[in-house]
Amino acid sequence: MSNINYAAMSDRELKQYILTHRDDREAFYAYMDRRHSRPRKVTIKLDDPAWQEKIISAIQVHLNSAN
Repeated sequence: MSNINYAAMSDRELKQYILTHRDDREAFYAYMDRRHSRPRKVTIKLDDPAWQEKIISAIQVHLNSAN
């Protein structure tokens, strides 16, 4: 059992921790639970003429929230 507080880490910190502590399964599951708990907000219809702009916007939002 680990004494690390994964909830106190940012996404970036937790990801870095996982990369340096590859045997810590609790950290991996905490990260995956966090990632899967977020709603997927992007919905684009196949015939949407502005699909590229919507994808670029969604990527920018994701990049800004990762900081």
